[in-house]
Amino acid sequence: MEDSHLQVILLNAYCQIKDFVSQCNQACHNIFLSQCLPETATTFTGTIICPVNGEQLRLCIQEDSSSSSPLILLDIPLSTSSFCSLIRYGTIRMVLECMSESKEELPLLSMPKWVMYCNGKKMGFAKRREVSQKDAWLLEMLRSVSAGAGVLPDKDSGGYKYLRGQFEQVATGSDNSEAYHLIDPSRCFGQDLSVFFLRSTTM
Repeated sequence: MEDSHLQVILLNAYCQIKDFVSQCNQACHNIFLSQCLPETATTFTGTIICPVNGEQLRLCIQEDSSSSSPLILLDIPLSTSSFCSLIRYGTIRMVLECMSESKEELPLLSMPKWVMYCNGKKMGFAKRREVSQKDAWLLEMLRSVSAGAGVLPDKDSGGYKYLRGQFEQVATGSDNSEAYHLIDPSRCFGQDLSVFFLRSTTM
């Protein structure tokens, strides 16, 4: 019953997600939006992988659904149950902030560790992960899925829920911030799901 209920929640969430039209809450605004004035936009494939066994969620961004290597793959400090609880509120803003002493560091999405805020609340640390054999298997299983939500059974781990869609990347013309907003092809009203990456040069 719990798995079925979770799947229904994820499916309903996908049907309700719309383009990013509202401002972030004040906490997100303070650390990101003052630097986020959109100039260019392109589309990427984003996937949130939710392990059934309660492990941390994984966030993956690829150039497209058939890409073999993700632009970024992160363990994020949210469990599947926590993510489903957030979905019920209708808006999810994930802000990932990396600290840097210099602007001459790694490209933004190559940074290894991030402080994560979700809807203005500090959640902990997200960490970049190397693509494991299991990660490669999951992405291969989803290669033909451009958008949707569902379950990937796996007898070793108990399976994986996933939420997958097209994300509009909004860049600022700076190397220090990027934003990804999930696009809803059906134009339903309801939830927003956005992911922000920010490099802070203030220690």
